[in-house]
Formats: sequence, structure tokens, C-alpha cells
Amino acid sequence: MTNLMIQLRRSPRTLLARDGHSGPGAGNLAVVLARAGVGKTAFLVGIGIDALLSGQKVLHISLERTVEKVRDWYDDLLMEMLRREKKLEHWAAIQLEVEKRRHIHTYMGRSFSAERLAQGLELLRDAMDFVPNVIILDRMEMEGFEPATIETAKSLAANAGAELWMACRTHREKPGVEGHLPPPADRFEHLVDIAFRLDPENAKIRLHVAKDKQKMLGQNLNVVLDPKTLLLDTGVGAKR
Repeated sequence: MTNLMIQLRRSPRTLLARDGHSGPGAGNLAVVLARAGVGKTAFLVGIGIDALLSGQKVLHISLERTVEKVRDWYDDLLMEMLRREKKLEHWAAIQLEVEKRRHIHTYMGRSFSAERLAQGLELLRDAMDFVPNVIILDRMEMEGFEPATIETAKSLAANAGAELWMACRTHREKPGVEGHLPPPADRFEHLVDIAFRLDPENAKIRLHVAKDKQKMLGQNLNVVLDPKTLLLDTGVGAKR
């Protein structure tokens, strides 16, 4: 079962070491940049599944979706991955393993704050002995926060030994300044350790690394993503 779980990993997260990037790492902030409708949530769910399949624990926090809806995202994506490998008979066993290592929190009708994140992490640690390796803040566009909030969230992730993932919606009419992340991510640029950019291209999604540590790159990873799942394309997407 472990070998199959490793085989299923097709998230862009698995490409970082291959291309000489260190990956987010504990206490670091990774951001996915894309225009509306390109698939930021699918990308983040793919990151979560990748971490779960590697044996890590994931805390997925959503501002707008119910726990059931977020769980459906994970289940649907995992089923698609098994379908591609013609391993659907392992669905129940792998889904159970994933459930053991994942917690979903939502803030439906409430605002997110670093204080609420701190309370949630404390509750998971003390009441459930659950300390995440990966924290995903989904449906929380960066333009809705002040840098101080993101900085505190990043510090909380560091204290938990977790990497932090967020999405940032970019705008076609605001391309930004060369050598910097596009607005509104430029306001948080000093906090971002690695940034991915998703660009639609000929019915596919092209993946770039926009920033790695202190370097602004705009590096094309020569990878395309399935526009439906935001997983590595099983044809050209998994190859150089």
C-alpha cells in the first residue's frame, strides 16, 4: 500500500527537489498565483493529497466551503488519481489512510484571523495529539489580509513545524513590476518563500516558479497540469 501511495504522488510539490528547489519546508510560506477560475483550490487540494500520500499530516482551512465540500474535493481528486493508475480497488483503504492524517476546519460566516489559527492548532495538539506538517489556507485571498496577519500565521506554522500554503488571485490588468510578484502578492513579497504561477496555455495550465527564497525567477518548469485536476499531466506534463 505504501508503494502505491508513493506512486500516486503527482503534485507539483514533488518536482521541487528535481529542479533544484528546496521546497517550502517547515515555517515557510508557499503561494500559488493565478487569475480567477484557473484552479487555485484544485492546486492546493493536490498539494494536500501529495503531503498525505507521503505520510505527512495536513490541516486544511477554508473560509468559504463546508467541511463536506472540502472533503469531496479530496475524495474526488484521490479517486481520479487511482482511476488513472487503474487501481480503484484500493480506494477505500487509501481513503482511510488519508482521513487519519487530515483535519478540515472551516470559517463559514466568520472571518479568519491569526488568533483563530492559533486556537485551532492548540486544540488539535492538546485534545487530539495532532500536529500538522502542512497547513493550507484555502479561499483566503491574500488581498483580503494585512501583511502582519500573514506574518503571524507564518510564525504559528513555524512553531508547529509546518509549511504554510496560500493562494493569491492575480489580475490581467495589473501585471505588476518586473522583478517582483504581481499585485496584490507584492505587498507580501518579503514573507513568501516560494511562489508558483499558473498560466492557461492551449487548454492546459503551464506551471512556473515565480520566486524561490530571495530570488525572483519566473522559471518555466516545463510542466503542464491537467486543467480539470491541476495534477501533473500524464502525457507531456510529467516529463522534461
